[in-house]
Amino acid sequence: MGEGKIIEMKPVSLYEVKDILKERKSEKELTYEQDVTLKFVEKFAKITEKQTNDLLKGLDEIEFLKEDANLKYQIAAALPTKLEQVRLFVPKEIEASDEDLTKILELTKPLGEKL
Repeated sequence: MGEGKIIEMKPVSLYEVKDILKERKSEKELTYEQDVTLKFVEKFAKITEKQTNDLLKGLDEIEFLKEDANLKYQIAAALPTKLEQVRLFVPKEIEASDEDLTKILELTKPLGEKL
């Protein structure tokens, strides 16, 4: 394994992962894990950078998601198209109203159905 140290940890979208790995691939050979990840995101990162940013901005307007960046990025990666799918993302300890879950679905469904 290469030696490296973690400088910063933050959630990133699938789109950003794809860009980062493509840039690294142009500079040097990717590790096995990076190559597998690149293949995964090339297959599943189907929305554009603008769509991703708009979605994340919309999710940030939902009260219980404002402080949970990881959850926002998980929802943006999966693009749930049914209310039952949205519910699967929300941990039991978080109280989310049906209204908030419906708002999430209104943001993700149009994007997820296009795939």
